[in-house]
Amino acid sequence: MARVLVIGDTHCPAMRDDYVDFLRAQRKAWKTNVTVHIGDLVDWNMLSFHERDPASDSAGLEYKKALAQVKTLTKAFPKAVCMTGNHDCLPQRQAVANQIPSMLIKAPGKIWETPGWNWRPRYSTYDIDGVKYCHGDRGKGGIMAGLKNAKENFHSWVQGHTHSQAGVWWFANESACVFGMNTGTGVDQKKGMFYGQKYNARSIVGCGVVLEGGKEGAFFEPMQL
Repeated sequence: MARVLVIGDTHCPAMRDDYVDFLRAQRKAWKTNVTVHIGDLVDWNMLSFHERDPASDSAGLEYKKALAQVKTLTKAFPKAVCMTGNHDCLPQRQAVANQIPSMLIKAPGKIWETPGWNWRPRYSTYDIDGVKYCHGDRGKGGIMAGLKNAKENFHSWVQGHTHSQAGVWWFANESACVFGMNTGTGVDQKKGMFYGQKYNARSIVGCGVVLEGGKEGAFFEPMQL
């Protein structure tokens, strides 16, 4: 059975400079042997449907900066499962909005040069030892969304997407016990992400750890700021 390290939303090039070192330390401490990136590997600020700061980098410069950060992740974690987040698929979403056929747009794995990463489709789940992993832009939302989705699906459930939530919550009935996890992020909120500045809550930086499908525990590891 797997010992899973779950990387939170990184939104490259807005990832914290020391986040990869933190992840390496958690992999060593927990002796994880499987890595899941929970989605929103990249931000794509200039392709966003949100308001954009006119002083932001151009889309081309943003891509170059994001690719440099992605390479630090793939160097540290050459093999990983990556859940496609709502930001990762912004090129495809913009193509649909502008009537461009999807076959003309590169897949995220090609764009970000991640040959060792297994990219999963948007809205999909990925099962490891009976635990469902997904980005989090499907199903239940709001406070403790991971727990809500675990209860609705009656599967242990790990998700990202909601940056200001992180933790693990357990639920049991007469026959079984499941957990819901929100993974937090790896984001440095000072690096762009103009659309997030209006919210009082800020990103909780950290990662998730799931041991043998939760049988040996499920944990959120916060990063000291």
